[in-house]
Amino acid sequence: MSVYYHVYAEVNVGGKWYSLSPYFKISSDSPKTGAIFWAQSAFWEVGNELQRHAHWGIPDDMSEGLRELFHENLDEPVCSWNGKAWRDHYNHYLYYVNFAHAIVSRVNRDRPFMYEGYVTKKELAAFECYELEEFSEWLTEDEYAALTDKQKRQYVFHRWNDPYGEYWIYSELARTIWTLCNLFQRICDYDIQEMWDGIDDSQVRVYVLTS
Repeated sequence: MSVYYHVYAEVNVGGKWYSLSPYFKISSDSPKTGAIFWAQSAFWEVGNELQRHAHWGIPDDMSEGLRELFHENLDEPVCSWNGKAWRDHYNHYLYYVNFAHAIVSRVNRDRPFMYEGYVTKKELAAFECYELEEFSEWLTEDEYAALTDKQKRQYVFHRWNDPYGEYWIYSELARTIWTLCNLFQRICDYDIQEMWDGIDDSQVRVYVLTS
């Protein structure tokens, strides 16, 4: 049975938490807060690593925007979970980490890609169409320079990550949250005076809900 991982984020400004996750109002009766990232089995290793830094369950100071995602009465029994309360359910399936400590520390901000080198044009075409998960070979700058002019025409320089590899996931999470923080600051800086000094990575909390 597949496990789904949905990721949400919130930021603390002036002692109050605000949701960074996109909010949509499909109709007057169905507002929806979206996950900033979701995955299945590819997230397993990253999830295990994040859990080493995690706190479990719903904190008392969770932002209103995210709190609306979860059952209102945490002490009410979950019908399909042996009568245990929702609080116990979330203590088992929801955890959160500090963005700076657990995610940013795994990413080189100036290097979004782990690998760079020369790959064959044929394999690159297949890789970009998701028909190939990894290159059978790739050349360094020195190895490429040693080729004949005819051989060089078969290769092209490329930067990449393993599709859905750990570095790709960490990078996607970090860059998505940095973008959301920038948007939040741009939109709300006149409404929240404490934000004028900017948002530090340590002010962000990242949640992972498994299902």
